[in-house]
Amino acid sequence: MSLWKQHSKLERHSLLLIVGILLVVSIGGLVEIAPLFWLQSTIEKVQGMRPYTPLELAGRDIYVREGCYLCHSQMIRPLRDEVERYGHYSLAAESMYDHPFQWGSKRTGPDLARVGGKYSDTWHRDHLIDPRSVVPES
Repeated sequence: MSLWKQHSKLERHSLLLIVGILLVVSIGGLVEIAPLFWLQSTIEKVQGMRPYTPLELAGRDIYVREGCYLCHSQMIRPLRDEVERYGHYSLAAESMYDHPFQWGSKRTGPDLARVGGKYSDTWHRDHLIDPRSVVPES
């Protein structure tokens, strides 16, 4: 029996068509939904990770609102030059409280994942007011 004749059976018998549709949707749903039950067990625990404080959330909201993630990635890729420049590469668990994720893909500006603790508050303030005063190539 050809594939066309089998297909025409589905078109003639609506109940068979509905059963086929439900079967396909059910399989697709299981493939999409079932892994969510095991998702938490796949995330590595990183020491020191905690939910954001209200002040950190306010800063993150500004970061998102101003579109900073479009140029400043928050993801250090496991490439030698990035690890040497920024430190250990980013782990998935480090972004567990970021929704939506702000990893970005464009590298116009420097990576901001760990730069907050790298320099003093004065350096950051000066850099925001006049970037070239502290980083001439900025």
